[in-house]
Amino acid sequence: MIKADVTCPHCGAGFRRIELSSVPGTKGEYRCPVCDVGLELLDGSKLVAYRLTIQPSIRGLNK
Repeated sequence: MIKADVTCPHCGAGFRRIELSSVPGTKGEYRCPVCDVGLELLDGSKLVAYRLTIQPSIRGLNK
């Protein structure tokens, strides 16, 4: 298991990213639920999960 922190480059939202290479995942793309910017393309070879940990400020979204 690999744990990492990820920050959206557009809105500044913070995420905890967990990757399990022992479990197959779903092919697709993970997009920021706050501003809809693509954060990662997933090939389905491993399970990747994101959890929102830091919500961006409203001021940051109005830029």
